[in-house]
Amino acid sequence: MLDTKTLATALILLLVIGCALHVVNWRIHRDSAGVKWWAIGLATHTAGLTLSFWENSLAIHDPLWVVGICIVSLSGSLMLVHGTASFAGRPFPLSLYAGLVGVTVLGMSWFSTVDDSVTGRIIVYAVSLLSCYLLTISRLHFIIRRDGLVGVLTLAVALGGTTLLLSTLIVWQLLTQPDLRSLYDNNPVIPLGMLGLMASECAAMYGYLLLSAGHSQSQLEHLAHCDALTDLPNRRAFEQEIQKRLDSARKHDRRFALAIFDIDNFKDVNDAHGHDAGDAVLRHLGAVAAGAVRPHDFIARVGGEEFAVIFEVDDTTQLLIAANRLGIAIENERARFGETELAVTVSIGAVLSQSAATLAFGALYRAADEALYRAKVAGRNRVEIGEVKLMDLAA
Repeated sequence: MLDTKTLATALILLLVIGCALHVVNWRIHRDSAGVKWWAIGLATHTAGLTLSFWENSLAIHDPLWVVGICIVSLSGSLMLVHGTASFAGRPFPLSLYAGLVGVTVLGMSWFSTVDDSVTGRIIVYAVSLLSCYLLTISRLHFIIRRDGLVGVLTLAVALGGTTLLLSTLIVWQLLTQPDLRSLYDNNPVIPLGMLGLMASECAAMYGYLLLSAGHSQSQLEHLAHCDALTDLPNRRAFEQEIQKRLDSARKHDRRFALAIFDIDNFKDVNDAHGHDAGDAVLRHLGAVAAGAVRPHDFIARVGGEEFAVIFEVDDTTQLLIAANRLGIAIENERARFGETELAVTVSIGAVLSQSAATLAFGALYRAADEALYRAKVAGRNRVEIGEVKLMDLAA
């Protein structure tokens, strides 16, 4: 049979290595919410388990030691929960942690003084640990929506598998040997529990590290596809999106529209108020324009004061309504720069794809750009609808 003491020693060594890795991870991702709590929580949890194994190897039984060690270990687990909840942007109230600690202390105190039972203490601690796992799992779907599955799957499998394993072992222990006298008794359940804990702790530590890596990757992808000034998608993201729309339109024989717009007399704003004012106008325009388009439309800043919108429309009438709604929303909202209010209007050139032949990106963009030029010449602050030229179709 497996030696419980050897397994306990191996578990502690693995946890110590994990603590070192998480300290490094904390230094690398020190600006990421929750990462420091993983490092501190894992170190505290490791200290609690180490003290627990040491206490069980002694012949002396002190109820205060038992309760104190349990609080240390559980505090570490709760720090891990708090770290994950903070990382997900959905922290739990402190009263929840206090309640869990209070119930655990009462249970450990009961089975250390009133009813001196090693089995009872193990079950109380295991239930507290399972509660921490379930709290952590409840926050993982928020991380998935933000960063994707990287790390989340590993952590979810580790915690979910441990939850199932510990629940099974608790039932087995109660059915086979409810009067366990020591953690190191000749009992098959404890070594199996230790093996399961080793596997889950290793997977969980790796999962937390992957969460940090996944968040960093998500941030990098966001920076690569996002305009830093307006927080709108940038030209790269726009070109990728319109290619998706083109492929979908060809496959399903659907129409959509491309609109290009820029700020009227933007150079005058920079000349009169400075480039900081110009930046403020661009940020304002990005926020207003993003709120004026529908969720299934796509808006991006494609360069300078120029923006592009992909409208999901079926005909010219719908396109005019959508483009005019955008222009009116921008005109009605004044930009602020310090104490100064600046009126902002845009000229919009738009073109509707008529058939599969007019679904070339270059042809659509040229037609929309020419319509934008006509809107400028005609007096600005207006919408012009263009058409793809025959020479573009032939090309």
